[in-house]
Order: sequence, then structure tokens, then C-alpha cells
Amino acid sequence: MRRSRCTAVTLLLSAICALRQLGALAEIIDASELPHVDSCNYCYECVPMRPPAADTTREAAARMRLNHLRRLSQLQSGDLADGQTTAVAVGPEAIQDAAWANEPDPVYEAAAAVSGIPGALTNPNLVHPELIQPLDHDEKQLKPNCTRCTGCTTVLTDMHAEAIEAEGLEGIAFMHGKGATNGWLFFGNVAGSSKRYIVKVYCMPYSKLHGRPQACASRVYMERMRLMMAQVRLADECGATGITPRVWIAPVNAIIPNGTYLGYHVRWYGLWMEEAPGITLHGLFVTHGAAKVMFDLLTTKINTTQVIQQTVLDLLTAQCDRHSENVFITPSGSLTFIDNDRALGVVTRCGSDSMLLPGNRYHTQLRLGYWGPLMTFYETHGSKPNFCTGPIDMRVVMDYRCYVPDGRIDRNYYPEMRSCMKALARHAVVDIMHRYGFTSRKPAEILKRRSIDMLLMGFEGALAASPPRSAPRYVFQQQPPCCNIVMDINDSPKCANCWKPIIEPQKDSVKDMDSKAVDVLVEPGA
Repeated sequence: MRRSRCTAVTLLLSAICALRQLGALAEIIDASELPHVDSCNYCYECVPMRPPAADTTREAAARMRLNHLRRLSQLQSGDLADGQTTAVAVGPEAIQDAAWANEPDPVYEAAAAVSGIPGALTNPNLVHPELIQPLDHDEKQLKPNCTRCTGCTTVLTDMHAEAIEAEGLEGIAFMHGKGATNGWLFFGNVAGSSKRYIVKVYCMPYSKLHGRPQACASRVYMERMRLMMAQVRLADECGATGITPRVWIAPVNAIIPNGTYLGYHVRWYGLWMEEAPGITLHGLFVTHGAAKVMFDLLTTKINTTQVIQQTVLDLLTAQCDRHSENVFITPSGSLTFIDNDRALGVVTRCGSDSMLLPGNRYHTQLRLGYWGPLMTFYETHGSKPNFCTGPIDMRVVMDYRCYVPDGRIDRNYYPEMRSCMKALARHAVVDIMHRYGFTSRKPAEILKRRSIDMLLMGFEGALAASPPRSAPRYVFQQQPPCCNIVMDINDSPKCANCWKPIIEPQKDSVKDMDSKAVDVLVEPGA
């Protein structure tokens, strides 16, 4: 009986194996008879195919870009010669230090080579508006819809379909935010690879929020992509490698996996980003039962060096979107800071808005808890003469003043941070533009001016006075630091020492009466 049962199991397993082989063979046969996704308008199921072997040299990336443009047949003839690459236009001034401006970035090039993303571009000067948008939308709509097709070399999946369990954090899960911009976010894989990335597709012909047809500000999005690439290189050069995810511009050839536009064929370049490890601070904060885990991470394990590094970088780059949904933490306390596309002058009249920088809106919101019980408590009790301390948001320990002598950085930057700021301070704006791939002077001017001021005035002096200056709605009084927190008998966090906040109303409704003001960052020609 036992032998018969074993024999039956063996036969069953053999049958399953045979069926799988037949299924795989059938898939190959079926795929060969399926229409190619290029010949379809919508395709509701696309059988993926491996892309050609990756060749990530600069020349190969340039060739892929040119082939993309030729395939869409929408460019005027003669725009680009075969094999030619283009550099960013930097105005009439001659590049004054071509050696520095064109210095290769071996770290970034090496990261692209091992990324496994075919055609990944590492040089922001190669990113152009035509590359990041569909150039054949009207032509594509004349083609038939396909129930099933083949030819997709990228597989996109919904980032927001289910909660993601944070590895090593006792089963705690979180949801990725959908983001406020019109970029469409997905998990993305190269067909045949298990490596997962975050893929952001700009210039979808339909609004992510409303589903209506929309025009694409491709030049604006091109600049955002370049800004993000530039900030990864800047972090490397300032000694903070790995503090922000690496990003590449690379082909996306896939169908939208869900929703109203299921089956729409994405066939242009997108922004590929490393997936940050761990969980967002916001995800920890809103997860029921995670208070003790969060307390342990923020009081005993947090990488304080990374807090200081990113604080300096947020001021240097005029970061205007550093809130806790954009900060990841791992079980070991390592930090990653994501979504750096609202920096370097992107936000009008914002010199900085970061939870890491005292006197900024996001920094103040964490301490006063606008619209919630924290604000109500402090409005009621905070002004009493004998008041000492009250409930607090644990995220307030993300404060550089807690981790530097006397609560001041002044001019005591890490050596690599000082070195990169010195380089930015002494080089011409046009050189900075070319080195980092900027298409306009403003981001380069910000880096140069902030570097000069941070070196001469010290960190705190530059935080108070270095342009670009912020509109009133971003500016608050600096709250006193709360560096040590304890859990009371109700497991609610409080400052370990007496802490009395400065009660100041929220300013979201305050109008910027000086919106046309322009800060002079550097003199023309500098």
C-alpha cells in the first residue's frame, strides 16, 4: 500500500512536471502567434519578452535614444546625426573649467552597469523632452485593441494594491503614498529579472487624479528628472553615498496593469529608482501597535550621522518637500531620503521646507501637531507658568541639534561635505550646470550661493539668512529641541526634560504678497 502511494505521488509529480513543460512550450508557441504590442492600441495582457542583452555604455545609451526617436518617426530630419550625443545648453558663456565640469562619475556609471536595466542613462545631459513622452499617441489610437499580445520588456505592477510588509520589523506593514504630482508610480521589473524598482512614468496622456486627457509639460519633467540625478551625484561627492536612492532614466515598454487605463502601452523612457529599504516614518507613525518599535528605532538605533548629513544637504539644495513620508528607516536605524524632485528652486518662493530644518513649516508641524490633539493640548496648557512638558510626536528626534556639540554645526562640516561645498563655491555657474546636467542657471546658482554662505556664515547663519528666501507661509520661529523622549504609563511619548513649545498658528492660508520678488543669488557671469 505504501509503495502504491509513493508510486502514485511520483506519477502525479511527473504529470505536473510534464504539464508545466507543455504549458511553457505552449506559451512559446502562443507568443509567436500573438500580435506585437507595437501593433496594438491597448493590450490587456502582454506576454513579456526578455530585452536584448544590456549594454550600458554611454554610446549604447545614445544609440538607444536615437532608435527610440526614429521608431516614433516624429522628429524633423537632421535633428541628430547617427551616434551623436548632445550636451545641455548652458548659455553664451564659455565653460571655464571643462575638466571639472566634464569629470566622469565612475560610481554612478558602475551603478548603472550593475543595475540590470538595459539602456539606463547615467548622464543627465542625455535626457531630453522627446525621450520622456509618447510621440505617436494619435497614430497609436488608430490601431486595434488586443486581448493578448507580446513584446513588453518591462513588467509594471500596482504599488498601491496592498500593504508592504517591512522586512525585519515584526510584521509591520505600510502603504506607499500615491504622491501629489502627475507622475504615475509603479513597481517595475525588467522582464526575466526578479529585481524590483520603483518606476515613475511622466507624460501619460491622461491625468492620474481625474482621468481626463492632459497635455504634458515634458520640459518641466525633464528638468525634474535631471534634478534627481544631480542630487544623487551631489550626495556621493559630499560623502553621503546611499543616503538617497539611485535613479536612472531608462526605457519602459509595458502596459498599465490596472485601473481605468488597463492595457495602455507605455513606450517611452521613465524614471527608475532603487526601492528604499525599511518603512517610512509616516508608515510607522500611523501603524497601530508600532509605538514601541518606533521608540526603539528613534532612540537607540537611528543613524545620527545620516540625520546630520541630510540636514546639511536639505539646506544646500533648498529642499522643499522633506516630510516623514519621504524618509525610510530600516531595522538597524539606517535612513534613506526619497522624492528629491521639489528642490533647487522648483517650488516658487521656497528656500527650504524640511522636517530636518528648524524654523521650517514641516519642522514646526511635527512639534505642534496642527489640527490635532497635540495642538489642542499646547494651546490649553502650554502657556501656564508651571507647565513643563506634554505629549510629543516621536519623530521630533530627527533634529540635528540633538547630535552635534552645543546643538550647532556652525562651520564644522564633515570633511567630504566641506570639500564638495568648496568646489561648488569656487566654480562658475555654467560649469556647475554642465557637471550636474542643469538646463537653467537657477539650480546651479542656488548650489553656488548656498555653498558660499554655509562656508562663510556657518550652517545656522545660512539657515537664517542665505537666499533664496522663503515666503511667509514656510517661515516659523525655531522650536526648542526635544532630544530625549520617554514613554509614560499610558505608552504615550513625552519629552524626558521640560519642553515648552512656541505656540504659533498655522500659516497655510497666509498669502505671499511678494510672489514676484526675485533673490539675487550670484552676479551675472559668476
